[in-house]
Amino acid sequence: MKKLLLLSLLGLVFITACGKKQAIDPNTPADIEQAKKEGKYVTYGQPDDWANWKGVFEKFNSIFGNTRVDTDMSSAEEITKFKAEANNPQADSAEIGMVWGKIAVTEGVTLPYKNANWDKIPDWAKDKDGNFTGLYVGVPVILVNKDLVKNIPTSWEDLKKPEYKNSIVIADPRSSGSGVNMVLAVAYALGGDVKNLDPAFKYFAELQKLGNIKNIKGSTANIQKGEVPITIQYDFLALGNKRKLANEVNLEIVFPKEGSIYAPGALILNKYAPHPNLAKAFADFVTSDEGQLEFAKGGAMPVRAVAGNLIIPEEIKKQMLPDSFYKKVGKPQSWSEITPDVIADRWEKEVVSQ
Repeated sequence: MKKLLLLSLLGLVFITACGKKQAIDPNTPADIEQAKKEGKYVTYGQPDDWANWKGVFEKFNSIFGNTRVDTDMSSAEEITKFKAEANNPQADSAEIGMVWGKIAVTEGVTLPYKNANWDKIPDWAKDKDGNFTGLYVGVPVILVNKDLVKNIPTSWEDLKKPEYKNSIVIADPRSSGSGVNMVLAVAYALGGDVKNLDPAFKYFAELQKLGNIKNIKGSTANIQKGEVPITIQYDFLALGNKRKLANEVNLEIVFPKEGSIYAPGALILNKYAPHPNLAKAFADFVTSDEGQLEFAKGGAMPVRAVAGNLIIPEEIKKQMLPDSFYKKVGKPQSWSEITPDVIADRWEKEVVSQ
């Protein structure tokens, strides 16, 4: 499962040789014939079991005749690797949480390529210069093991109840992008936004003080073992767990009545991608109708569907949570103003210390 590294990684000194490989021209489209000759595509942080990257690459590879190798890692690690490998680039692309977009640009590792479907990507889900592009959104929701929880919570507020003591498993925003977006979701739901996270930190500090937070990972394995009564996960992960464990665990997915957010997963291309035409072709593909629908097959809402310029066929929609499930979902507009290190610091001081 894709996670962010502790933010201290960004304090590392990046050591590179004096000369750098020449950057790719971002203003020319992919040469399709050359792309088919490049043969191998290398990715960081795009594992098969996350948002249906497996299906995405099966389709892409069948078109271009290439192979693909992925190394799963955090957004911070991906940015670090791109920069450290500038003279001997290994990977062509990576997926990062949108909160890391500004950092990737600042570190100078991205190719500012505006893909073939650029105008169809909403402004809130892309960098204006093309350095990163949102592909799909995850919505933080509540996943409940009904075999362990008698009364199903329906809201963020419900999670404060004494009956949920040592029952709520959450991702740590000091080390997890899912955790960062969980904080943002609660902030929006309780009247805050990217510039006012106080409602979220007050909320989680109270949960911690009440003893309702259980210190364990909300992994599929732990859910399967019955060690996770309640957890906060992206909707597509919750749906995936419910399907995988259908014959073993009685799970229910709850959309908190106060609301949640759309949290985009974004694509970055390596400024020095070793397979530049495949990289550009890939950016074009994952934003096309065909590529976007592969994410939908994994239960993740494509960014273009959120924007209203992609229709998801009914046979695919049946594999997703129904539209009626998403009652109040916010769209953070200012991702560049969200600083993961500040969130990590506040979590340490205001939540962990309780």
